[in-house]
Amino acid sequence: MAEQPARLASAPGIKRDGTRFDNEHYLDGEWCRFQRGMPKKIGGYQQVTDTVPEITRGMHSFSADNIQYLHLGHPNTLGQYQVSNGTLNLFTDRTPAGFVTNVDNLWQFDIFADVSGTGNHVLMAHAAPNAANIDNSVGGNIYIDTIDATTPLTTVGLNAAWNTGTDRPVSGGVVTSGVYIWAYGSNGLIIQSQANNLSTAPVEINIGTQKIVKGMPLRGSGTGPAILLWALDSLIRGTFTGGTPPFAYDVIARGITVLSSQGIIEMDGIYYWPGVDRWYMFNGVVREIPNNFNQNFFFDNLNFNARQKCFGMKIPRYGELWWCYPRGTATECTHAVVFNVREGYWYDTPLPGQDGINQGRTAGIYADVYKRPFMVDNEIRTTGGMGRTLWQHETAFDKIRASSVSAVLSSFETHEFCMLDQQVADKSLRVARVEPDLVQAGNMTLQVRGRANAKAAVVDGATETIFETPSSSDEETVKFKEVKRLMSFKFTSNVQGGNYELGKTYAHIEPADGRIES
Repeated sequence: MAEQPARLASAPGIKRDGTRFDNEHYLDGEWCRFQRGMPKKIGGYQQVTDTVPEITRGMHSFSADNIQYLHLGHPNTLGQYQVSNGTLNLFTDRTPAGFVTNVDNLWQFDIFADVSGTGNHVLMAHAAPNAANIDNSVGGNIYIDTIDATTPLTTVGLNAAWNTGTDRPVSGGVVTSGVYIWAYGSNGLIIQSQANNLSTAPVEINIGTQKIVKGMPLRGSGTGPAILLWALDSLIRGTFTGGTPPFAYDVIARGITVLSSQGIIEMDGIYYWPGVDRWYMFNGVVREIPNNFNQNFFFDNLNFNARQKCFGMKIPRYGELWWCYPRGTATECTHAVVFNVREGYWYDTPLPGQDGINQGRTAGIYADVYKRPFMVDNEIRTTGGMGRTLWQHETAFDKIRASSVSAVLSSFETHEFCMLDQQVADKSLRVARVEPDLVQAGNMTLQVRGRANAKAAVVDGATETIFETPSSSDEETVKFKEVKRLMSFKFTSNVQGGNYELGKTYAHIEPADGRIES
């Protein structure tokens, strides 16, 4: 059989579940996404500040007058970071007086418009020691203040019933929808404000028996706002009726689970979240999200004891939902699985680390007005600002820390090609050259990897350069002298300014003598 061109394209997404050989999708990848079904490097990230004083356990973003007001909640403090064009303008400590510190404090935030008729936007904040246990029943106070103020948050203006009573302080969190505010917590507790009024005693009810861990606004029926509340065993809907009380509550689904109160993501009016053993979505009804790519990979390797450290965020430009999680024995998020809602497949990546070490991230949020997400490092820097780093992601292609620019490694590996697909069992493949077709910035490398059979160990072959700008016709293609019975191809970008998007790339291969045993 003469040399034949074979297109180096696998099915989109990175498939981790099942065997390496029984896989038509890409086998591996790092800092690589898929768009239009093709591998593409994920964007870089730049430092906003490296002075974040503590580990971050919750974030909120609000934009006005070209300033992003980022509030970062920590175990002992609450900080406001005013950011403009990726640069920190001002940091303010907004920790409430008398705030009860706890190493496991986890924050929830929301914004409420015009509580007192002043036209101000008010930040609602709540912290309770939920990071270690999602079913924690120890509560924390609710605090408020104007979102762009620089003063500490306070309970001033809140009716005392919000933070006192048999079930208070609340252990769950706080959320707003329309002109109403809700707090929630253990034993199905729901505390609902009067319309546009926090100074009057709220309405208190209990729905179900398990703790409510998260609330999010829901599109109402046209007569008023609505709310979704995630309990540990059910999904509850609150619908405006206009009566007394003004909301009616019903259980939409029982038997659902919630992995983490930080893992629920809304995009385009649909809600997505991981349970303890599968993924869910709500678009009017609760449904399971099929995941044949990395469901076992995720749940089998998740450090379940650190489940509340998992957090989710969206990147709408690419139709992506990210769930960052602690893998193996890690106690902070070191990896992410990504669901591409727009194109319907999954992939994953290690999270970036500090100074080349995979230390991961502890919190992240997508800033809607200016399209780029923010994430916060886990580890304290021993140089520079001597704190943790707040990063703005999806900025160009490099890691930028002050004046230091370094490459961001990105790679992907195709599925295994073999002659078995041609009903030829005793032949290997010989690759002579590859014709790369890439949208490319910076040189890349291409490595042939392979093995003798499905039980054999993978052996790395030669690594050659894919030149961004070939200086001669000899550099326009990549030449190899590799023979493998099962053969895959690994593409890597690891230079400053490096970027890529795979196109119609072909390998010229032909049968060769081969051995089934290594």
